[in-house]
Amino acid sequence: MNRVCIWAFAATLLLGVASNVAAHETHSDDELARGRAQLIRAFDTAWINFIASGRDREILQTEPPNRPGAAAGYVLRLADCLPSPELVSYPEEPVGMFKDILDSGKIRKVMQNATNTPEDTTYYFSGITRKYLDAMLIDIGDHYGIELEVIDVAMPPSRLPGTSMLLDDEADFVGLLNATGGVTQKIRRRASRRFTCTMSGSIQYIHIPTDSELATEINSWDDMLARTDVRVCAGPLSTQTIRAFLPKHRITTRYVKDLGTCVRDIENGKADVIVNPLPDLTIADIDGYKPISTMIAAGVPLWVALEGIVCPDDNDPETVNPCFEVNPL
Repeated sequence: MNRVCIWAFAATLLLGVASNVAAHETHSDDELARGRAQLIRAFDTAWINFIASGRDREILQTEPPNRPGAAAGYVLRLADCLPSPELVSYPEEPVGMFKDILDSGKIRKVMQNATNTPEDTTYYFSGITRKYLDAMLIDIGDHYGIELEVIDVAMPPSRLPGTSMLLDDEADFVGLLNATGGVTQKIRRRASRRFTCTMSGSIQYIHIPTDSELATEINSWDDMLARTDVRVCAGPLSTQTIRAFLPKHRITTRYVKDLGTCVRDIENGKADVIVNPLPDLTIADIDGYKPISTMIAAGVPLWVALEGIVCPDDNDPETVNPCFEVNPL
């Protein structure tokens, strides 16, 4: 059995949530803040130990499942945390939520319960991030002499209320889902959550059908910026970034089987190009597209709750509650 176990049973999840909520209510504000900071410190220490060991490079040689080794050509390493384990250490006096996690042996992760087929862009990244996290939690467990079980708190594919879930103690951290530069619940993630070292990075690419006139007309990011008439199809790993950088373009987001759906949209005249973090769609067994790098890179960390943020109920079940800073700078 893997030392990091993935639990998907609703009863176990409810028990874990109830016990952690009860513990959460007993912590002082200082313990709450310190415990969250300690969890970030533990994640960073585990990550730095992991990349220093070279295990990340070994994992990339096994992914994606359909083309082992191709991931080494599209997963970036951002040097915001250097592989220098002599400079980091684990918290030795755990408090608050971090102590609760170590005492219970359970840690709750926000994830999205999406399809995971070769037609989904997430398919080409999810195995990597899962293996990364497993290795890190083993390192944490080894240091503290425990085995950590991951309890997945699954949400459907769509806009994720991750900040609320952390603040409401529905989960301990958000997995490798959200890029550092993005927005959740109408507030910048960097301003509304604690975050770790960047653990996965990628560049966005424009994929143009080779039989389209655009294949000769668009040869750079500047060309794309100038062509506001070009219709873009994007998946969940690209949509927020490309909407921000191409505010005058028409962007269609496909959350489920985005690669296959975007290809069909182009074939049916509903879109002109695909934006995606794969450098070449042949990795997904899709031929007939010319890739152009945007030179726009995004990085993804793990996320933990931050004090001073509130997400009041807007009384609209169809929307995600917006979040605010209690005392903005």
